Amino acid sequence: MEPIYFSWPDYLVVGIVLAVSAGIGFYYAFTGGKQKTTKEYLLADGGMHWFPVTCSLIASFVSSLTLLGMPGEIYTFGTVIMYSFLFKPIGVVIGTTLFLPVLGKIGGLSLYKYVRERFGIVLQMLMLVTGTFQTMVFSSLIMYGPALSISAVTGINIWISVASVAAVTMVYTVLGGLKAVLWTDTLQLIIMIGGIFIVLTYGIIDGGGMTEIWEANKLSGRLDFLEPYKFMSFDPRVRHSLLGLACHGTMVYTFLYGCTQTTFQRYMALKKDGKSLPLTFSITSFVAVMFGALSALIGLIIFAKNKHCDPLANRDLFSKDQLYPHYVMRLMGHLPGLPGFILSAIFSASLSSLSSMMSSTAAVFLQEFIKPCFPKMTDKTATVVSKFVSLALGGVMVLLTFFAKNVGVGLFTTALAIGGALGSTSASVFVSGIFLPIVNQKGAIIGFIAGSASMLLLLLLVAYSIFLGFGGLINRPYVYRYPVSTAGCNVTDVNLLNNLTSPVYDPSTWDPQSHYRTGIKTMFDFSYTWVGPSGILVSSIISIIFSYVFAKKDDPRIPKRLLSPHLLNRCCLLPKSWRDRIDFGDSDIKLGADTTSGSADTTSGSGGSHDESSLSTDNSNKLTSTHL
Repeated sequence: MEPIYFSWPDYLVVGIVLAVSAGIGFYYAFTGGKQKTTKEYLLADGGMHWFPVTCSLIASFVSSLTLLGMPGEIYTFGTVIMYSFLFKPIGVVIGTTLFLPVLGKIGGLSLYKYVRERFGIVLQMLMLVTGTFQTMVFSSLIMYGPALSISAVTGINIWISVASVAAVTMVYTVLGGLKAVLWTDTLQLIIMIGGIFIVLTYGIIDGGGMTEIWEANKLSGRLDFLEPYKFMSFDPRVRHSLLGLACHGTMVYTFLYGCTQTTFQRYMALKKDGKSLPLTFSITSFVAVMFGALSALIGLIIFAKNKHCDPLANRDLFSKDQLYPHYVMRLMGHLPGLPGFILSAIFSASLSSLSSMMSSTAAVFLQEFIKPCFPKMTDKTATVVSKFVSLALGGVMVLLTFFAKNVGVGLFTTALAIGGALGSTSASVFVSGIFLPIVNQKGAIIGFIAGSASMLLLLLLVAYSIFLGFGGLINRPYVYRYPVSTAGCNVTDVNLLNNLTSPVYDPSTWDPQSHYRTGIKTMFDFSYTWVGPSGILVSSIISIIFSYVFAKKDDPRIPKRLLSPHLLNRCCLLPKSWRDRIDFGDSDIKLGADTTSGSADTTSGSGGSHDESSLSTDNSNKLTSTHL
């Protein structure tokens, strides 16, 4: 099939979107406080209106992986993954009511300040390393997504696209700080929503109406979410079981909105007026479900368009992540400027996620690495250093994009698998810290290391099986793909094309159980949906066991401000050994601090510098669990 490329109006539209994004950074660099304090640069002065914060949260977590990956996922594997959307709001509620209020009371710039106070500096450093690595890997995937799209439809070198995305992101993030990030995210979210609705409207009309589209997908078996009985399984090898999707969907959104640096930074930047918090996260959970559902619908529309000629089977494309931009060019390539706007939505999804990662990671580096080394650093100097850190992080993200180039199994599931493996053990630390008072410093460290090692081993084994097949000794995991056709690829007569039979799903071919391996090889069939929940369970259990092993009578008790108020209100239900670990007087002893050293203040993150204290004063003292 002859490729359709951008026209000059398309390039103009993309250029305008990128220029406006960069312009917002310049605006905030030369207005207001001109980004001269860490509070303004990294926390937007701590009094932002709920609207830009809400838009930023949505845009940050609806990345190009969703816009590119979800349609390809639906097109190839069916719609059962949509059941995970039902559990997103549950995860948001859990994260914002049980985790964020506790972490917010600690204050400061970094989420990891809580880890230091609860479990000490060793575990904090381990989590900083793994958390930074996870962020960098995610950023490489997110940056590669739009570059892949542009390369597929314009012929522009993919690395020029990567450099363009990175340059614009660094300009407005480094110059404008968090205020620029929040308002740029707002603009980009509007573009993303507009792009999706244009594709849906035009696609439904082009497909002959929703009835025609629905019927084509029903015949091919892709509407498998209407047959939930097929996925009622406790077998962790089933790629998408209902239980696996429920656990994965709840876990991912609990920890995305409960204990990630991006959410924490926005939580601290949000105005605390009693109404902003519930409004922000209520809207966020609704729009997150909406984005997932609309992206899935686009996948159904794309299949209906390609039901007689699958571009992957016909070798027009090499990745299912290219299906969306390929469809846009076929559908609207003759309309000057419109494909450019749609592709700008994918750009926007990538830019918003990258800028959020860059800003939030810079805050972590400043508080946890730089300030402890230079405790006498002035706030003005710290702000300048933060800008250089943001710039350096952008450079590292570009270099790591070479990793994403070698991902051949789909950006969407790759991101979910990596996030589950690396994020789950970090999440288990916050679960243990906030809800398991029996867990002590040594138990938490051992649990984190053991959990991380086991999850990474599982992920590497599965990945090695997928990419290399163990040198031919082990076959790739079996995944059922719904039928496609190439019968119409060389047919130009419309009448003949209309007479072709659409791909029809044969229920007798649905027998994934017969393809699963047994014995030690069965681990290679492990579904990515269970990687995250398994990591939390393994790490938490190991932490509890070794906490009992290393427990001492003179272990310092846990200040109640480091525990969930919901747990404290029901502490009578806890075992006596757990209750004895709680300091109900809420002493100021930091469990991880060296109480014999005069340097405790500078290393604990709770008073190491005058500027951090000022950051906490306006926000953290106001935060209580009643806000949500």
